[in-house]
Amino acid sequence: MKGFIFLLFISFATLSVTAQKVTVTADKQKILIGEPFHLRLQANFNKGEPLDFFEVDSVLRFEILDKSEIDTSNFSDGVALLQNLTLTSWDSGKIHIAPFVLGAYQTKPLMIDVAYSPHPFDTTKPYHDIHDILDVKRPIESTWYWYLIGLLVLILLFLLFFPKGKPKAKGEFVSDEGAYKRALKKLDALQKRTDADGKIFYTELVQIFREYLHKRKNIYSFSKTTDDLSTQIEKLNMDKDQYQQLVQTLLLSDFVKYAKYQSSSGERRNSAESIRESIVAIENAHIPNPKPQTSNL
Repeated sequence: MKGFIFLLFISFATLSVTAQKVTVTADKQKILIGEPFHLRLQANFNKGEPLDFFEVDSVLRFEILDKSEIDTSNFSDGVALLQNLTLTSWDSGKIHIAPFVLGAYQTKPLMIDVAYSPHPFDTTKPYHDIHDILDVKRPIESTWYWYLIGLLVLILLFLLFFPKGKPKAKGEFVSDEGAYKRALKKLDALQKRTDADGKIFYTELVQIFREYLHKRKNIYSFSKTTDDLSTQIEKLNMDKDQYQQLVQTLLLSDFVKYAKYQSSSGERRNSAESIRESIVAIENAHIPNPKPQTSNL
């Protein structure tokens, strides 16, 4: 009997650790179609444990609008990794978000209610009848139209002397000029952490490069593989040697993240410098922005 109780205690303790190892929370349980909301992913690690984090490229029936950088938070017994996702959905109904898996652990499933209207339709209220056509008395004639003509003349004169610039086409891409400086600033901060866990280092490094391409060159690559991304970058007409060095850096990041290759601090330093040189080269090339890349989310 004592043995059984001991095994039961161990089982509950294991479940408790599993539940606290990885978590996901949503700031809203109900949204309107197209309304953004936020998911917060968190993974806790005890001191001495190897660090790892979720690889989230898509969420079924939801569109990922933005992904924050992976943040680190220390607590008394270890460290926590956190990331915020901004999502929306164009489907209606109660949609389940499947658990996010990290190694042997997974988060609890979530349910988001996506509705067309903030207020449900009340089926208990009667419908309103359609009224018959009502006769309208003819208004007394006046000179109101002279005022309208005068207003139109003033508008035409204003447009003549103060012509409006050519309007941008609906949906036209507007390059974010601050994306370049933000990317270099993030690289400066990352290069000071070359002794960090290799997988997290390369995840953040490639994330910085993808964000720059998206906001500065309108190349959406968050759901693309390294091969797809390399094909997109090739259209930017980079120097051949620099392009090959960039591709090798991207392939090395995949090798570290998926093949469990242990990179050295020197390799991480060279990779960060390669990404920096590539961003500077793309920024100074003055290549017209390519056509928008559609997401497969």
